[in-house]
Amino acid sequence: MNDTTLAEGRVPARPSSRQAEATRRALLLAGIEAFAEHGYEAASVRDITAKAEVNQGGITYHFGGKEGLYRAVLEAVRDRVGATPLLDAAAVGSHAPEETVRRFLRQMLAPLAEGPEDRRHLRVFAWEQLRPTAVGRRLQEEKPFAPSVLAGLIVRRLRPGDDEAAVAIATAWMVGQAITFVRDADYWARPPFSVALDAAGLDALVATMARLCLGGLSAGGPPVKLTEI
Repeated sequence: MNDTTLAEGRVPARPSSRQAEATRRALLLAGIEAFAEHGYEAASVRDITAKAEVNQGGITYHFGGKEGLYRAVLEAVRDRVGATPLLDAAAVGSHAPEETVRRFLRQMLAPLAEGPEDRRHLRVFAWEQLRPTAVGRRLQEEKPFAPSVLAGLIVRRLRPGDDEAAVAIATAWMVGQAITFVRDADYWARPPFSVALDAAGLDALVATMARLCLGGLSAGGPPVKLTEI
């Protein structure tokens, strides 16, 4: 496939399955890097194809366009995050609340102790949380992203009397507590905060956040009924 063929409207010769798979993977990896750094809207198709060493028609040919590539990236991120869970939906009720929250936060923050590639996967999700897209919403409806599901189950366990509106707010809050450290790691690691966001500092970060989350979600008071306010 080349630019002349695409410009003239001719059907490009179909590449071999091995070549096509290699091109798709190169575009997918470049897409993960771009969307993790800039989010969906600001990510440049030109930059993605240049990074993948593919001409600009490659994204359309292999994914149907930028939106299709982004969906493939979100699916890859979802699968990567759920590959080795410390906590799954079935186990939320089988641990003490403190252990459940700790496992959830460690699972969310684990990329901080890994290499740049692992951080990039969760940063894509962080951008989607910050600036939701139609692609992400459709994918969420088809198969909800594991961190959101787990956070919702934890909130319902700790706040059984809250209505759905209050649960949704608490779920977004809980996910957001972890996401900011992954998305904005460089910011929080600099003075005046100087938070240790690496393997050595992960235990302390998880312990502190677990204590704060439990304090907020387990606080006394009547169930929250936002629909009655």
